[in-house]
Amino acid sequence: MKKSLFIFILLLAISFASNAQGRERIKALKATYITNSINLTPTEAEKFWPVYNKYSTKIQELKLSMESGMRKLKFVNSMNKLTEKEAEKIIDNRIDFEEKILELKISQTKELKKVISAIKILKLQKAERDFNRELLQEYGKRRGMNRN
Repeated sequence: MKKSLFIFILLLAISFASNAQGRERIKALKATYITNSINLTPTEAEKFWPVYNKYSTKIQELKLSMESGMRKLKFVNSMNKLTEKEAEKIIDNRIDFEEKILELKISQTKELKKVISAIKILKLQKAERDFNRELLQEYGKRRGMNRN
């Protein structure tokens, strides 16, 4: 039952993912999936979601910024045309982004420990991975179907 509900949610998420409304819909579906996966009580959910959303938004913004920089690099300069100094700068920038993301994840976990149990935090981490993996798999299937 849970598996079929999850697949249905993923199908909906993929179908709406092409625009900003779609991204918001995916966030809502992910929130439902997480809530069900870690069995948040109403009291826990009230404290959990503000913390989770605050950090998730910051992490997502950093990731988008980092990926945007890499996409620009692909279009503006070919990797083969980079100088060693330019490559080092890109690597250093990427390390900076990754460090900031890690710092946010650590802060998020510390704050979440104040509102939910350590077991639920581990379940949360698993639920995030599972949701993202299923979302990517479904996206890949749909892309494959559209190419035929």
